[in-house]
Amino acid sequence: MRFTYKQFNSICKKAVEIKKTITANQILSNNTKEDNWIIFKHDVETNVERALKMAKIEAEHGIKATYYVQGYLLENNVKLLKEIANLGHEVTYHYDVLDANNGDFEKAKTEFVNYVTAFEKHGFKIETLCPHGNPLMIRNGWNSNKDFFRNETIATEFNNMLDIVVQLPTTLASDYIYISDAGFQFKIIVNVEDNDINNGGDINIHSLKEFENICVENKKIIFSTHPHRWKAYALSAIANKSKFKLIRSVALLAAKNKTIKKFLSKFYFLAKKI
Repeated sequence: MRFTYKQFNSICKKAVEIKKTITANQILSNNTKEDNWIIFKHDVETNVERALKMAKIEAEHGIKATYYVQGYLLENNVKLLKEIANLGHEVTYHYDVLDANNGDFEKAKTEFVNYVTAFEKHGFKIETLCPHGNPLMIRNGWNSNKDFFRNETIATEFNNMLDIVVQLPTTLASDYIYISDAGFQFKIIVNVEDNDINNGGDINIHSLKEFENICVENKKIIFSTHPHRWKAYALSAIANKSKFKLIRSVALLAAKNKTIKKFLSKFYFLAKKI
């Protein structure tokens, strides 16, 4: 499948033929074993304009989605984010606080509270959250941003919020399937809550028909995308994917050298841009 708006439109059309769509903050009110839904979820790490384009496509199909937005994007994009929210979508926080503070929980908590306050000041109520992953980050003493809500003190203090990656498996009444476009490849993430510790076994999805079959065979699905990677035209989508794979291959090869890997780790945040 290609990363084009035409392809995304086809995905939306097929999904609503098969399932009810809900936002992430509606999970707890749709949490029986019989509930049958799909959540369209988006990790907004750069380029809010492209997120708005996907929000408009979803709105044409009657889909209400959830947009997890990195904190640094908030202040300069309030108008665009309110356009997304006015289409009926949930706009909330894609947190990156442990990596941003080198695993210091106190500093991470301070940053977290500041961003939650900022989102809510602009009218975006924070009911669900999603952690950001940083593949090039070297960590010493923490596994990833997921450790933030794995911390019982943090989870208890912010128990009015649901981390849909860390906390969802123990919250849902039945199993669910998590589909992601991470790495420019559609795949089922087999161990989404702990894949920062034990990764592997993900299942690639090659076609819209395979996506359709997954929707038919499974009652609860989260479909996660990164809007900045989707394009209007097939050629630009192919070029964008090729650029990503080239940069990633070079970075992974260079990271085999410990000194270079340490250098790249300092600039881990640049990976959000590609």
